[in-house]
Amino acid sequence: MQMPKSKSNEQNIPYQAEVIVDIINSAVSSMQKLGLSQEDALNGILSQVAVQVDPKAMKHAVKLNKQLHQIYKSLNI
Repeated sequence: MQMPKSKSNEQNIPYQAEVIVDIINSAVSSMQKLGLSQEDALNGILSQVAVQVDPKAMKHAVKLNKQLHQIYKSLNI
């Protein structure tokens, strides 16, 4: 999949977010096929991300979790 070249970086943000969500969903699905629960798959991905990202990014992620997790849970996805 190739990124459209004519869009500015700000215009690509929704597209990039959609691609990231699709990749995470695909990874979780693959891990579930190997016998992991959804929670274990997400925790495994999170553990790897936590090791690899800058601490500022993790602080931002914790802030997002506090703000949005209950909304996500209420969507019953």
